[in-house]
Amino acid sequence: MKIEDVIDSMSKSFLEKIVKSFITGYYQKDEDGYRDQIRSNVDHLAKSDTIETSIKSHLSSSKTPYQDTLLIQFVLDAFLRSQDFILTEADVIDMVVNCEKDIIKQSKSNENFKHISDEAYSLFEILLEAALEDESISEDEMHLIKAVRKKLGMHQTDHYLIQAKMKSFPRKGNQVHSAEEVIGILGDLQKAGVVFFGNKLKPQAYVLPEELVDGVKNYLGIELVTEKFKDLLETLLLSELKDVMVHLNLKQTGTKEELIARSLIAGIKPSEVLNLLSNQRLSDLCKSLPKLKVSGSKDDKIQRIISYFDELANISTGVGEDGRELYYNYYEYLARLDMANLLSKKIVKNEGDAALAFERATHYLFETKLGHEPLGQGGTEHSDGCLKFNPKGDLMMWDNKAMMNGAYGFPNDHFRQFKRYIMDSGVRGSRVNCFLIIVPEIDESAKDNTLKLKYESGSDTDIAIITAENLKWLAEDWSNNKLDKPLNLEVFNTTGILTKEELKSRLKVFK
Repeated sequence: MKIEDVIDSMSKSFLEKIVKSFITGYYQKDEDGYRDQIRSNVDHLAKSDTIETSIKSHLSSSKTPYQDTLLIQFVLDAFLRSQDFILTEADVIDMVVNCEKDIIKQSKSNENFKHISDEAYSLFEILLEAALEDESISEDEMHLIKAVRKKLGMHQTDHYLIQAKMKSFPRKGNQVHSAEEVIGILGDLQKAGVVFFGNKLKPQAYVLPEELVDGVKNYLGIELVTEKFKDLLETLLLSELKDVMVHLNLKQTGTKEELIARSLIAGIKPSEVLNLLSNQRLSDLCKSLPKLKVSGSKDDKIQRIISYFDELANISTGVGEDGRELYYNYYEYLARLDMANLLSKKIVKNEGDAALAFERATHYLFETKLGHEPLGQGGTEHSDGCLKFNPKGDLMMWDNKAMMNGAYGFPNDHFRQFKRYIMDSGVRGSRVNCFLIIVPEIDESAKDNTLKLKYESGSDTDIAIITAENLKWLAEDWSNNKLDKPLNLEVFNTTGILTKEELKSRLKVFK
């Protein structure tokens, strides 16, 4: 969710927290004024330096800076692992507590320390014992710990596991953080302008805005979140995973799944794993991933592969009884034929499947989210979908146009195609009141043919073009507000490009 969208779901007091994170002097004191100021400072909020400085500023007054730093890291990591970077309060608490409990559990296995030499382990344990004498770690002590850890070739995960082995993670007695403490950190991250609280969302939820994701990853020093790193490791051969085990001085026996789990626990970075592969193997890996360039230096290929997995969507493939829900979850990806995401998640097998899935997802959207049952259409020459527009028997039609590259410019062959649909319906005695074209992106030039088709339709049919992203936003907004009635289709009954601002305006009129 982008900042523009989440601030529409926030009331005054929560907007004020964000504004105060970057304005110390005069600021507006009403909701619209706050929203304007946030919109004007999106670039500032998204900068890595802004995020780091703001978080450190809040930590400077903390009585337990190490504990709070640790908790902030786990909370932000939870958002990076979540679908669309949105979590309810209960979700955040569960993810953080489960993560801490898992580290404590993993610390009980000697297998997870075999890659660390006895000398390095002993030295690091002594250092931690000295730092934790007062049950906390100062900023100076943390700098020393990081420096020593790097010198010893250890990872942050190693630090956590050793601390848990000492029964001091995340604090004395391996006592995990409480729900109240997690909620307190969520409040601090709001004041830092990093996490936004959509109190008007249904259900209420915390959001890490899309614009801030890269900055947060930089702050945490994360190349890939765990699930995406796991996806990368699954593309490697068993022999290559064994090479990783050799590099880590870990046991090489076991299934592929066991070796992957061992790699993740050891805390090795994706770039370190890929650097163990030959230049030719990296080229082969690039070739096997959709739309990845094969040329370039070894470092170029490594970064390209990491970026590929990093850009995969955090979307659950679990669905209910209606299998179309899976396609709906990936609606925008189907619209732009994003085969990297669609193939990696096994949503479709090819582009033809993607185009058909896009159509099925749209039927699901109108039927399940907006409350309109699509009508059957006879023959093979017809639009992708049709609805009853009003009691008089007028119709609304739509057509899906998935595109991999570029913005939709409403080509003339589509103009002729849609004109046939509209006029054929008229011959059968049903006027098409509105025709909706659903695409991934829209070129401004497309508006010309919407006006021309309205004129040539013979029935004064309104022609509207909408992006899949905006149509899904409308569907979610309508269904989340639990409005127990179908959407008034007059919302779509206009000619031209239906922007999100236009949709919001029309919703106010036609609710």
